[in-house]
Amino acid sequence: MKTKAFLILWVLVFSFSMVDAQFQDRRLRFAVSVEPHFNWFHLADLNTDKGPGRLGINGGVRLDYKFEKFCAFSFGVNWNQTGGNIIYKDTLHLDLGAGNDTLRPGTRVTYRLQYIEIPLALKFMTREIGYSTGFLEIGLDPMFNIHSYINATDNNVENEPFKQGINRINLAWHTGVGLIYSLGGSVSLQFAVTYKNTFLDVTRENSIRKPDNARINVIGLNVGILF
Repeated sequence: MKTKAFLILWVLVFSFSMVDAQFQDRRLRFAVSVEPHFNWFHLADLNTDKGPGRLGINGGVRLDYKFEKFCAFSFGVNWNQTGGNIIYKDTLHLDLGAGNDTLRPGTRVTYRLQYIEIPLALKFMTREIGYSTGFLEIGLDPMFNIHSYINATDNNVENEPFKQGINRINLAWHTGVGLIYSLGGSVSLQFAVTYKNTFLDVTRENSIRKPDNARINVIGLNVGILF
């Protein structure tokens, strides 16, 4: 019995030492982060104007795998609350859940959108100077819409569900520049300024709604803890 207990204890100690060595080598790291951000729409249609930007927030978990001395592959899952404002110069036809609605020219529509994102990125890191390591990250973000609501300055449209007017799937690219600061052991703080832009039109057009070619732009400040 004592021999079995000793063997189990030895295996546990050996396992933890291997994990600690792995962290010390920065080979595999787990991160939890939150990112307040500023959002606005880029519009390619002349019949629309971008309205004021909106504040949003996202957060999630990431796993960084260092496959070279200064390069890592990063992937994870984020929940993102984003959106923006569009001012429509022409009459706007909306297919709302309660039926079709027609809004007069000059109406400002506020989109409040929530996505689940799967960020996939490459992270390029500098040498460690003191306790700090700089990095540049660039990647792609598949996006899956889970909630969408709109407000409009005409016809008292307020918190109206608008899933049928939003494309369920989108794709964005992102880049970020940041700093990793070691707190000792395997724990570090990470700070990054990020920019994101969707490739695809956010809104869904149909027979009664004209294309607006709306794409989300995001600038954020990401703050995370790495283990």
